[in-house]
Amino acid sequence: MPELKSDSTPRRRSRHAGFTLAELAVVLVILGLLTGSMLVPLGARLEARDRQRTADMLRDIEQALTGFAIVHGRLPCPSTEPDPASPQYGLEDPAPCNLSIEGRLPWRTLGMPAQDAWGSARQSAGDDWAGHWRYRVDAAFVAGAVGAGTTPVSNLQIRADDGSAITTLSNSQAVAIVLSTGPNRRPDGHNASYSASAPLYESGEPSAAFDDLLVWIGRPLLVARLAQAGRL
Repeated sequence: MPELKSDSTPRRRSRHAGFTLAELAVVLVILGLLTGSMLVPLGARLEARDRQRTADMLRDIEQALTGFAIVHGRLPCPSTEPDPASPQYGLEDPAPCNLSIEGRLPWRTLGMPAQDAWGSARQSAGDDWAGHWRYRVDAAFVAGAVGAGTTPVSNLQIRADDGSAITTLSNSQAVAIVLSTGPNRRPDGHNASYSASAPLYESGEPSAAFDDLLVWIGRPLLVARLAQAGRL
């Protein structure tokens, strides 16, 4: 009778066998790490895209304000109408401009979008202004025809995030400022307060405490553009 031999070689697992619980746990951990590592760059890319879109809109607004000045010989008044149902909503206020309160860009007057990349349309007068362009203009440049001798009177000042002056009274005087409140949808730094008598604004690189975007028009550039267009 032939001797029965025991098979001491371990049997190979079938190629169709499933994962063990330990293997599944490792796979899930790896997938979680990969997903987490992808989310941060995606969020950063989306914010960079929205910042670039807003910066592009600000440049378009700057050009629209300059074009308005060339056509009308002055800069537009801010818009202070809060009710979206009003015919005046989004249009510049009639003269004389009300500069005692914070105004918004007269976007309908300029044919520009009403808000930045993070804003949404307001439905009632009580809605928040988050994401809508804030606009400040020098009183001398909305009162009448701007001439070569027109000088700023509102003392619009812009500071960098380190406190250093970007504009001064002697050169590069700001005559109009347009502000986006950025992704957090609220004004930061000096932009958080409005002063009718001592206007101070801030511009700088985005950080945890500051994400506003700002563009401004200086008197020398505006006067030069008016002269080139034959308005002076």
